[in-house]
Amino acid sequence: MIIQKYDHGEEHDLILSGRVDGEGANQLEIALLGMISSGVKHITVDMSDVTFLCSAGLRTLLQYWRQLHNKGGSLHVDSPSVEAMTVLGTSGFKNMLIQHS
Repeated sequence: MIIQKYDHGEEHDLILSGRVDGEGANQLEIALLGMISSGVKHITVDMSDVTFLCSAGLRTLLQYWRQLHNKGGSLHVDSPSVEAMTVLGTSGFKNMLIQHS
């Protein structure tokens, strides 16, 4: 999996591409933890190029969504691929994680 990071002031973006499998979930966790420990409070995770999302990747998103939410911040998924949307929808977390305009 490839992770690109972008800083837009208070809003930070992570763009994921490839498989968010066990190893990808670990990479995602390291990236999110690093951002949060440096004071980032609002994160958008672009998943438009994600080809696979496993339960460990979903758990990582939920864990850091909850952590940021409890501190007054936010974590949202943007533009999920069909594969990612299927997992988000099946798990019941689609409405919680996907940012609504």
